[in-house]
Amino acid sequence: QVNNAGVSFNEIDTNSVEHAETVLKTNFYGAKMLIEALLPLFRRSSGTSRILNLSSQLGLLNKVRDPSLRIMLLDEGRLTEQEVEAMASRFLAQVKDGTWQDHGWPAVWTDYAVSKLALNAYSRLLAARLRGAVAVNCFCPGFTRTDMTRGWGKRTAEEAGRVAAGLALLPPADLPTGKFFKWSTPQLYSKL
Repeated sequence: QVNNAGVSFNEIDTNSVEHAETVLKTNFYGAKMLIEALLPLFRRSSGTSRILNLSSQLGLLNKVRDPSLRIMLLDEGRLTEQEVEAMASRFLAQVKDGTWQDHGWPAVWTDYAVSKLALNAYSRLLAARLRGAVAVNCFCPGFTRTDMTRGWGKRTAEEAGRVAAGLALLPPADLPTGKFFKWSTPQLYSKL
């Protein structure tokens, strides 16, 4: 399963959170709900099933400026899905009351970054939970020319799609889980 749904309503040089709820519902909750709906099918598979979530380096921990949030997300042994969802809900509540800028969220494309931060954290938790049965990874294609970037970017959607397909179809012996791939280099999201 490759989850490629992603939206942002920001121009390249803007940072509005006007559509934050839609961005989180699409980029995080949409992927999470689809994964959870398909998990029973993955578990019945005789081979290792694969989930590849298209994400962004904008959602890496090095973009989070709130020390308590970083500590929570780094503690992968204690982190829960409920805490990841509570983080997303807290962000949306702060957007609604106008205080989000005071709470150390990522500074660039904040709503998009928070949605991908939540997706990355959820993916790591899911990878640990399903280890041995389902490989769960994230892939950041980088700044890619799509409608979302208004045609700006370093590479084409076709180039990014080929790399994503290659990662999703890795031979079982080479298939990692719980990794964040930046272009084609595996990196642990929590270490960046």
